[in-house]
Amino acid sequence: MLEKPTSDILVDPLIPTVFHEDWWLDAATQGKVEFVEHEEGGRTVGRLPYVLESRLGLQSANMPPMTHFLGPGIVEPQGSKPNRFLKTQGIIRELLRKLPAIASFRQKMHAGISDALAFQAENYEVSVQFTFEIQPAEQQQLWRGMRDKTRNVIRRAEEHHLVSQDMDPEEFFRFAGANLEARNESANVDFAACRAVTAATLERKRGHFLVARHGGVAKAAIFCAWDSQAYYYLMSTRAADSANGAIPLLLWHAIQKAVARGLTFDFDGVVNSGSMLLFSGFGGAASPRYIVSKSTPLYRTLREIRRFNPEVYNPFC
Repeated sequence: MLEKPTSDILVDPLIPTVFHEDWWLDAATQGKVEFVEHEEGGRTVGRLPYVLESRLGLQSANMPPMTHFLGPGIVEPQGSKPNRFLKTQGIIRELLRKLPAIASFRQKMHAGISDALAFQAENYEVSVQFTFEIQPAEQQQLWRGMRDKTRNVIRRAEEHHLVSQDMDPEEFFRFAGANLEARNESANVDFAACRAVTAATLERKRGHFLVARHGGVAKAAIFCAWDSQAYYYLMSTRAADSANGAIPLLLWHAIQKAVARGLTFDFDGVVNSGSMLLFSGFGGAASPRYIVSKSTPLYRTLREIRRFNPEVYNPFC
């Protein structure tokens, strides 16, 4: 029996995902988040968060750490379908016009932004990144919908690992740091910001770690968070000596937890062929997420210089 979506989560069209919530953005940005809003008839009907960074006099706005989707929150207009469409486009364009003059803006849109026409009308560039989603269904139906190979690696991993939620942020990031060190790699994320976000999420019971242990020793772990609509797979780490099936095992447990809440499981972006192969094995459907960006000629020139000369100062990382 599938549960209904978690009822104690605020449903607000201006806050369409967990990533838009004030507490999440405060933790991810150390309180530096700002907003532009648009009002009609005395009420706020559009809201767009952004975070400014400044280096060598260039201001830019990009995605904060651990914040995988943003974009505008829009109150659904009234009227006929054509009028609703035009009003929504107008709200988005007004929000974009209220952004400060900056060298670069880049955000990945949440699932509720079904087109990027308003951004194109304001001369933003648009690209697409795909994610995989799994809709709520009975457990056996989900299991049968997976690739045979994916089911087999999960079965083998189950024979050697126990899955639990008994991990906190400190243990996770110690574990992740040790795993990176063992592979002679460095973190490509801000661990301090990620630790703050995960701690805030656990405090509000809006996410959890799942860890696979063998003989009581952690071999792999993931972190997931959720809102009223979706359950997001956000972070993972595994020991160098862990089995290949440890992460798929954790993902299978996470999928079951998501659908038990009546939530869509979101793999949170396909970044390479390896993630496409892994995620598609779970039987989900590919879904687009729009990425919108706009930059000044100076910013683009410096970006090109950096591309061909890595020794030049990089204001874009």
